[in-house]
Amino acid sequence: METFDTEHPTSPESMSFLFHVSMWWRIFYGFLRLILGTTLLKITGQPLSEFIFTLMSHEITGKASDSILGKLYTLFEIHDFTITYFLALYFIFWGTVDIILSLCLLHHIKRAFPIAMALIVLFILYGIFRFTYTHSLMLLTVIALDIGILYLINYEYRELRRITGDISRPSDPLLHQS
Repeated sequence: METFDTEHPTSPESMSFLFHVSMWWRIFYGFLRLILGTTLLKITGQPLSEFIFTLMSHEITGKASDSILGKLYTLFEIHDFTITYFLALYFIFWGTVDIILSLCLLHHIKRAFPIAMALIVLFILYGIFRFTYTHSLMLLTVIALDIGILYLINYEYRELRRITGDISRPSDPLLHQS
């Protein structure tokens, strides 16, 4: 059985263990998204126009600016796209991306590391943007978790590059030629 160095929590073995746990968490979370997305596809969708009208109805005051809301309502009423389908496709897409990228990272496919890190940075930035409006502690927890996972992915990527002898940087094109 593999033992981990408990005196040094940042030992390569413990970091690798945390990396693997976080990737399996992302795979599990991706499957939850897939299940939620496919479940939403089975539910009769609420038209997007009704959702927007319900969401914005408190702002309708009869002012000239309400004409914009009215035009949006009409636009979404004409185009039969439901919020349920949008959410379902969103969950299915990101669940699939999470699963595939996490599996690629677990298999140490080098090209997946920068892609995963870039996507996580984008989600962190989007989460921070949303947090400025919602001040949600749950969202702040998700942001902190994403920062931790980003650190673990970066650490694993650096270790992988060190072990394989690939110490060149992406900005060094001559070192990447075969």
